[in-house]
Amino acid sequence: MGEPRPADDDAIHVFRSVMDDVLKEVHRLNREDDKHGLHEMDKLKHISAYQPVLYAIEDVAFGRNYFGKIHLGDEKYIHARAHKSTNGDITFYSLLTTPECAVWEKDTPLEYFID
Repeated sequence: MGEPRPADDDAIHVFRSVMDDVLKEVHRLNREDDKHGLHEMDKLKHISAYQPVLYAIEDVAFGRNYFGKIHLGDEKYIHARAHKSTNGDITFYSLLTTPECAVWEKDTPLEYFID
């Protein structure tokens, strides 16, 4: 994965293309939090924005993986991963989650993650 840099038109296009899938995953995590009494996603209160602010790429055999920091409002961020194939198809891959966290702060570094 290369160095993170400010989101440009390409990154904005990639992450806006998978926005529905990203938000579905955020809502799924929220339901799981409620079910298990974790309430990690309560930090997010509501989504008032969807703005990619940073991204990094990883060139792979059949395209590029995009890692992005996306601002959802209230100074809360998620880290998302998407793939852009060599034919231009864009697919959502995952959000960065840990047992303790799924919502990140502005200064949390954007790093490589698998799932």
